[in-house]
Amino acid sequence: MEVLIDGVAYVPKNEVPELTDDRLKKCLAELTSIQRFPECSNKHRAWAWDAMNAIAPDIAELSSNDPQAAFELFNED
Repeated sequence: MEVLIDGVAYVPKNEVPELTDDRLKKCLAELTSIQRFPECSNKHRAWAWDAMNAIAPDIAELSSNDPQAAFELFNED
């Protein structure tokens, strides 16, 4: 999807903050929760979002607002 503002293409930019040990630990905790509790499949998206939010809050927010745009940031054809 292309968004034009006054004839100029808008390209969202997101920053991934520096990965600290605390944020990495929180991310890994969320991802291991997904693996440990497979019976809670309805919660997997929320847990994955928590993991994204721990390491890249801008990407998590974009994923909430426009999942396709977030997907395209990391999955170019």
